[in-house]
Amino acid sequence: MNKLLIFIFVLFLFSCVQTKEEDIVAQVNDIKLTMDEFKANFSDNEWEILTIEKKKGFIQDWIQLTLLAQEADVLEISQFPKIKERIKSAEINIKSNALIATKLANVTVSEDELFSYYKIHKSEYQINHEEYKVQRIFTKDKEKLKKILNAIKSTSFKDAAMEYSEEPAGKNGGYIGFLSKKNAHENIWNALTSLQKYYYKSVETNKGIYVLRYYDTRTIYSNKTFLEVKDEIRKTVIKKKKEDLFNNLIKELKNKSDIMISI
Repeated sequence: MNKLLIFIFVLFLFSCVQTKEEDIVAQVNDIKLTMDEFKANFSDNEWEILTIEKKKGFIQDWIQLTLLAQEADVLEISQFPKIKERIKSAEINIKSNALIATKLANVTVSEDELFSYYKIHKSEYQINHEEYKVQRIFTKDKEKLKKILNAIKSTSFKDAAMEYSEEPAGKNGGYIGFLSKKNAHENIWNALTSLQKYYYKSVETNKGIYVLRYYDTRTIYSNKTFLEVKDEIRKTVIKKKKEDLFNNLIKELKNKSDIMISI
């Protein structure tokens, strides 16, 4: 049963009850819609955020549906066997959904449950990042850059680093190990991620100029912290508890009922 048919049925069902005049928000002939009946079509959260325009729109929908339902009664369409069965089905749907919503409304999860779930499923909450094994040459002198690039072409990156680099790593050929996004200057990191392996390029920073190349990469895996995944875990645990509650409810109701299937 789709939501529109259920909505039609709920509005029509509620509207058949006679109520106090001051509670009425709309009326079509002898069918009245009270504020309580109107609110019953929405959850508390939905009602809180419902604008006046939206409320007016739903009331117009109710008026149209009520007019159509009244005409169906006049033409005795609502007495057709198939229509009566659909109304009956809608009523069953509404009642069952109301029971489920009531049972599931009180599902909660404690901090201990959340943390226990995190400890058991920690490996499912991992992040990974790339690191580049870097060799570089550093200089503060822009005029020296051309000499460095020529030296790389005529000798090697290692020899050029040992001769021209102005940082301690230059004595070892410019090898500085692995760099990650976390411990690299933004300009350097952007250059590395755009480079091909073994190729090099110059990058300017606030400290000076770096000629960079990388010759290896690795992927580092680490677990997200409990606080990082707490909200995600809460949704997962509550969903699982609701599924279990629903399945147990169905099992309990089946066990105490007489059920017969003929097809």
